[in-house]
Amino acid sequence: MKTIYTILLTMLLSACASTKKDTAPTTPIATSDEVQLANSAAIYPKDTVALTKLAKIRLQRYNAEKTVYSLKQALETYQELFKRQPHNNDALLQFYRLNLFKGLATQNYDFAHWQAFYQQQPFLKSIDIAPPVYMEFLLANKNDLSRDDYINILQKSLKANPNFVNAYLVLSAIYAEQEKTHLALFLLETANNNSPYNTDILDPLNELRVDQIFERSCKGDVSDALKQTFEDYKLLVKNAPENAYYHMQLSTVLRLMGRMRMSVFSAKKAASISTDFQGALAEAQFWAGNQKAITEFFEAKNIQSLDTLDLYLGILANLSDFNWQQSAEMAEEYITHNDISFYGILYGAYAYKMLGEEALAKNMLNQGLAKITIKPWQQQMLNFANNKISAEQLMTESENTCQQTEAYYIQGLSDLQSGKMDIFKEQMNKIVDQKVYAFYEYASAKNMLKRLKTTN
Repeated sequence: MKTIYTILLTMLLSACASTKKDTAPTTPIATSDEVQLANSAAIYPKDTVALTKLAKIRLQRYNAEKTVYSLKQALETYQELFKRQPHNNDALLQFYRLNLFKGLATQNYDFAHWQAFYQQQPFLKSIDIAPPVYMEFLLANKNDLSRDDYINILQKSLKANPNFVNAYLVLSAIYAEQEKTHLALFLLETANNNSPYNTDILDPLNELRVDQIFERSCKGDVSDALKQTFEDYKLLVKNAPENAYYHMQLSTVLRLMGRMRMSVFSAKKAASISTDFQGALAEAQFWAGNQKAITEFFEAKNIQSLDTLDLYLGILANLSDFNWQQSAEMAEEYITHNDISFYGILYGAYAYKMLGEEALAKNMLNQGLAKITIKPWQQQMLNFANNKISAEQLMTESENTCQQTEAYYIQGLSDLQSGKMDIFKEQMNKIVDQKVYAFYEYASAKNMLKRLKTTN
């Protein structure tokens, strides 16, 4: 999720940009057309055609230069145009907007005046523009504002203008940082309803949606959320084809939909744009069962250079190919990291179990588990791995399809260790039938069955 600080630096007011102080006292030389338009506007006060053209020219200059002088010229022209055409919404918008910029540039803003002005112009509340209250934050000494103060200003800003996109973005980012995901999603969904197809909204909205899909997939049907997120990421990719992250997120959504080949296609596109996504491409290849591509990825890497996620993938990929020694070596490196998971530790220990190295398996569990805090369900899996509960008891403790998938997987590994190949295959087939596409166990089970079939 984008941090609040990034958003604040990039988007403070809709269509806003900083205004630079003039570096020299000299003023730009007006073109002959501009002089002619200015003279015509002065001579014929009822004819606003020339004044409109002049305002647009000066607005373009300000947008290009962002200087105080060009701002002053544009503002004075739009002020006169709005005076002559008080019902011209474009003149109103630019006059109001330029005064926001002036307030930022001069660090002086008459809140009372502009609040009264804003209340008299209902059009401004119907478009994406900052209300006067938002300037309280922009002009305040940031050290004087607490997080609660900031939330209060953003809430008042949205109450004043429900169409002001940046307030939704920043406030949702705060809630996401506070792990109030439901509030963040509500804000972004509301913003999306008000401003459909706005990529600034769809970016953080779909990132949160994907996180929610992972969490909700264990408890119910997420097909509708997946379809919507898929369509939105297609739009993001179309609008920003060189954004590698969007391609990678689209790959993830396709994987969650069970469309593994298309997932690889999008992951390849992401990796072709940025090498940062080479590991994510290997992960997509794992779900698609492309063992050759995975092998080539790890052969080109030094094990010490792999990050934690790559090592976890290596543990599972080698287990899936029955390469117990390689899996155990990956696990040994894995537990030296700090950001490790229960599953990487447990499955790495099973690689040693397959080699008949029970002492090494126990040592790996002890070293790895000392670094993490395990959840109640994970404790049940550990109890099964340590022969403290039966397979039936483990299944009884499972609460949803995701936990059942993990139970089948660890039971299958235990059956394989005991030489019960037929039962092992049954467990792997049960995992595939569950279709919990988000889980490594699903991809591993499918790859193991494929490997056995190829070997036979």
